[in-house]
Formats: sequence, C-alpha cells, structure tokens
Amino acid sequence: MSQALNQVKEAELAYNRRDLIIYALGIGAEEQRFIYEKDKEFAAFPTFPFSLVFKGVSSDVQPFPSAAMSKIPSVGLKGVKVGLDGERYMEKVNDLPTAQTSLVLRSKLIGVHKRGKGALVEVESELIGKDNGVLYYRMGSGAFMVGATDFEDFGTSRSEKLPPPSRQPDKVSEVLIPKNQTSIYRLSGDYNPLHIEDTFAKRAGFERPIVHGLCTLGYTVRLVLQEFAGSDPKKFKAVKARFSSPVLPGSTIAVEMWKDGDRIWVQTRVKETGKIAISDAYVDLHPAAKL
Repeated sequence: MSQALNQVKEAELAYNRRDLIIYALGIGAEEQRFIYEKDKEFAAFPTFPFSLVFKGVSSDVQPFPSAAMSKIPSVGLKGVKVGLDGERYMEKVNDLPTAQTSLVLRSKLIGVHKRGKGALVEVESELIGKDNGVLYYRMGSGAFMVGATDFEDFGTSRSEKLPPPSRQPDKVSEVLIPKNQTSIYRLSGDYNPLHIEDTFAKRAGFERPIVHGLCTLGYTVRLVLQEFAGSDPKKFKAVKARFSSPVLPGSTIAVEMWKDGDRIWVQTRVKETGKIAISDAYVDLHPAAKL
C-alpha cells in the first residue's frame, strides 16, 4: 500500500454562480453577498471548494462515490464498514472567480495510520485554475475508515491535538440547523445516502440520517466570520478542524470562539446534548490593515 504514497492524481472540477449560491444556502447563509448573484460584493463562500471534490464537473445528481471522488488517492483496506470525514484543512491562496470556472485538483496520499477502531487516510491537494494555472487553495483531508484492520502505519500524518484555550470563550454563537438542511446541502454534490436515507443511516450505526460534517463546518466558519470579520470572505485565510461526533438535523449548534491574534480557536457543540461535534479547530484570518 505504501507504493501509493505521494503519487499525484488529477481530477477536473467546474462550477458556476448557481453552484456558489446553492452551497451558501446549504450552510444557512443569509448574507446577500453569498446568495444573490447581482450583489455588488457577490463572492464564493470561502469553504465552497470542499464541495467541488464531490460534484466534479457536473451540476446534476451524482452517484456516491462520484466520478470525481474516484480520482482522489486512496488505499484498499480490509474490514471497512463505512468511511467518514475525520479531519479537514483548507488554506485560501487566491479568491475564486465568481464566473463559470474550470479547475484541476491535484492530490496525493500522504499517510495511513491507526485511529481508534479504524484508520485515518490522509490526502493533500492543490486546487488550480485549468486555464490560467493560478493556485487558489491548498487542502488536506483525513478520512476515517471505520473497522479497517490488518494494516501497518505508513507515511506522514498532519493530525494533531489542538485543544482550545482554558479560559471562557470570547464569543459563543448559536444557530439551529433545520431538519431539512441535509436535503439542501446535498445539492452541492455530496449525495451520500447516510445523510438522507433512514435505512442506510441505521446500517451505518446511526439512529437516523446525520448532517454532513462539511455542512456543520460551513456553519461554523460562517459564524466565525460573522463575529470577527464582518462576514467578509476576503478576510478568511485558513481553517483546520476535526469531526468528533455527528450532528442530527434539527439540532442547535453552539460555536465557541477564542480570539488569539489573527487565529480564532473554535469548538462546536450540540446544544441539546453538550457533545462536541467539531474539535481541534481554528480559523485563521488575514490581519487587519494597519493605518
């Protein structure tokens, strides 16, 4: 399996303004700059590229896994019951265009390591303009393969414990994730039945369909930008997060935030249960201009 390390694979991706709007609605955005194409500040929400890995070049309903997902490096592991989003990292290098755009995602497998009752499979990617060669984003993902057995650790891991400060949060923002939110978010390309089909969710060990982890992360980043950046997407620099437990549709999440210079440490809880949904997380902002 280690032979697959650092071998670059490419996937073609594409989006248009409609895709930008659908994604923003999927993470509960109400700001005109993200949901109205004629707004003078219309922009892609910073975490939008996470969705592109699922949709590829199509705006139609996709099978799961999609054709684009099949071009992301992985390894065959024995005993896997289900794959879950484990960790994510994203760094914005340049703002995405708001017009129809074609991109290339260049990805490589960097490591596979034991985690609990499974494996963490880590991939690093660069999102590049197909026609102009511009580097827009650097991204990292850690997929948790539940039940994986009979393998040895290999490669590098970017996974790390990042506990929040011990003091009380500087800000806490709460938001309800509506019961039908997964039905909206999935239109951005992640058609995993885990998020909509009762039978599939129960077979995977959940009482009912769960919210996409990347949907919860989108909500989380949106609330951070509201509190500390005036919802200005240009101030977003990077985000890193671990998905610690699922969120059920109809739950209220409480996003706890600690300001530490241009880094906002983040922890997202499910208000009804107190369980931490997103941990070991931060959002980095570009420093404010000095007058």
